[in-house]
Amino acid sequence: MWLRLINGEDGADRCQSVLDRAKAGHLMIWTSSLTLAEVYKFKCDGPKALAADQDRLFEQYIESDFVVEVQVDHAIATLARRLCREHPPLKKPNDGIHLASAVLSNVDQFHTFDADDLLVLAGKVNRADGAILTMCEPEVAGYGQTGALDLRAPHPLFAPPASGRME
Repeated sequence: MWLRLINGEDGADRCQSVLDRAKAGHLMIWTSSLTLAEVYKFKCDGPKALAADQDRLFEQYIESDFVVEVQVDHAIATLARRLCREHPPLKKPNDGIHLASAVLSNVDQFHTFDADDLLVLAGKVNRADGAILTMCEPEVAGYGQTGALDLRAPHPLFAPPASGRME
């Protein structure tokens, strides 16, 4: 989700809508700490690394009050491996970690655009509390802006307030 927003790919407006609703206090975004490693490159005539100052801004963004960072621990790593074994379409260990993070955190919805590996599992994965995990693409709810989250240049989402903490 973060990479789709940063890269300005199809559906970025829906990701932006989710962020806007979270910033407005209507929901919380849960993300695996693995995200901090994954959001290393953006596309611009091929993958290029984010600038170091943009890395720091993204780290601050993940520390926002409306984002819950789920630590990758033994339980999550073990469940990720088990989910990959149990669900053959789930081929990427990183996707397994994101899914395990959602399962063990009992999140309401797991947003993804990954139709081949993740969305095919909709209705087939239970949360830790036994309820089925809702897996879907994000929806626009009237709050969204369009355009990419550009970590190569200053962006309103990454303009820290005077306190230095991202809000």
